[in-house]
Amino acid sequence: MALTFDDGPHPSFTIQILSLLNKYAAQATFFVLGEHAAQYPEVIRELVDSGQEVGNHSFTHLRFPSKDEEAWPGEIERTELELDLLGCPDHGLFRAPYSDYNPGLLQFLANIGQRLVLWSVDAADWREPDPMAITVNVVSQVEPGSIVVMHDSDETGEADRTPTVEALGLILPTLLARGYQCVTVSELLAAPAEADRTPTVEALGLILPALLVRGYQCVTVSELLAVPAEPDQAKATTSP
Repeated sequence: MALTFDDGPHPSFTIQILSLLNKYAAQATFFVLGEHAAQYPEVIRELVDSGQEVGNHSFTHLRFPSKDEEAWPGEIERTELELDLLGCPDHGLFRAPYSDYNPGLLQFLANIGQRLVLWSVDAADWREPDPMAITVNVVSQVEPGSIVVMHDSDETGEADRTPTVEALGLILPTLLARGYQCVTVSELLAAPAEADRTPTVEALGLILPALLVRGYQCVTVSELLAVPAEPDQAKATTSP
């Protein structure tokens, strides 16, 4: 599963989040605003140096479908340039502000080699001031392959993300205790999908009774190999 953080970087909250990620040997993806990255370049460098992933969240937190398409390239490309100057590897990951997009934006992203990244679990830390409620929002919904969205800042850079930090201090050990590995979005998307074996199970429900009706006994391989082979009747028959 992947933890993601939107709207940063923030000089305090992003660093506190990074400290917790390092403490629990977890990775995450930070979808940053270009104007915030330009304001706090040292935070971006620290994320990269720590092995965290940095993605594009536009330059000014633009709601793309509500703006003329002529504004789109500048929002994305200015952020890409800022991240490139700060030494961020280009993973081609973009998250639209407010997760608001339309077919035109999808086509535009495809044309410039960017991949739209949404989420499956909303921590709701953008509206929830209670760290425990944020924690419950995440741990009650997460499952293998989940992408969780949280926030280390907001578009103004003024939001208090202390509840997010406190919740993360509970979320990370809980996830690890349940056997989850927190990876970057790129790693998660590159992992092969778990095969659906439902057809196998359904077929087995038909195979087993059919075999038993025919007199077969299903044993282990070891038991099968230990059974002496039946004598070849043709060879055992002697001529008169």
